[in-house]
Amino acid sequence: MLRTSIGFSAITGKSLTIKNIRANRPKPGLARQHLTGLSLMGQICGAEVKGAEIGSTLVEFQPGQIRHGKYSIDIGTAGSVTLVLQTVLPALATVKGESEIHLTGGTDVKWSPPVNYYSLVLFPLLEKIGLKCTLDIKQRGYFPRGGGKITARIVSSGKLKSLNLEASSEFKKIIGIVNITDLPENIAERVGAEVLDDLPDAEIHIRHKEKGPSPGVGIVLSTSDGHTFMGASSLGEKGKPAEKVGKEAANRLLAEMSEKGSVDIYASDQLLPYLALAGGNYSARELTSHARTNIDTIEKFLGKTFEIEEGQIVKFFKS
Repeated sequence: MLRTSIGFSAITGKSLTIKNIRANRPKPGLARQHLTGLSLMGQICGAEVKGAEIGSTLVEFQPGQIRHGKYSIDIGTAGSVTLVLQTVLPALATVKGESEIHLTGGTDVKWSPPVNYYSLVLFPLLEKIGLKCTLDIKQRGYFPRGGGKITARIVSSGKLKSLNLEASSEFKKIIGIVNITDLPENIAERVGAEVLDDLPDAEIHIRHKEKGPSPGVGIVLSTSDGHTFMGASSLGEKGKPAEKVGKEAANRLLAEMSEKGSVDIYASDQLLPYLALAGGNYSARELTSHARTNIDTIEKFLGKTFEIEEGQIVKFFKS
């Protein structure tokens, strides 16, 4: 809600007040990751911001003009770099120009999209609407230390094209990237081998770094039918066998492919801001709680914007 709210505050020029932020959490208020997204969005649109501090439960955001440029920010923890990007990309999409954003934090962490999911799935989908994004992954960052370093480059025409994605048909190719740092490479090989048991035609690539800020392993799978893209991922953790990491990712991708949606459930909520701005339609196998929250948040700024059919299909509402 915070990420979408400040993005649409910048897009619409409407001032924003958010109260009781994370009030029911053990540690209420802004965490480092939220503060970083708020700070970066504030820089990009020259906003006046009150309450921008760790633990704050009240934020006031008065946006200025959105500006492309070069920005650099360190989350300071293993907070997700992709969720920080998720905050600012819709706003940058509305203005013609180019941006270069240097981020330090978590590249592959729980409860957030891994960086390779953005490269393999989200960014190819965004290119269809006219937003070109690339990632240069300089260093991986895992829990608990973070320390991952990426550079995101964004090129926007300022005029988004409608996003119309038909249900996926025959999948032509499956690609997997296993990332591993400061751990034996054979762990990554075991992850990939488990994927191949379920997806024998998959093309698996291993990205191994001998040293990094913290050890970790994960995998992202993607597939395309030539028109749309779907993905799935799994992350290693202490005590979790490599085979389970590979099996989770394969099963998640198979679940997406079997339902014949046009995007996976992770993309379904992340694409909503662009659908609201440009129009179009797509479907997913399930309308997640994240997607419902995103719809509610966007419609607080734009009014009635979406239609939902059978709990799955999200369409731009044409009044």
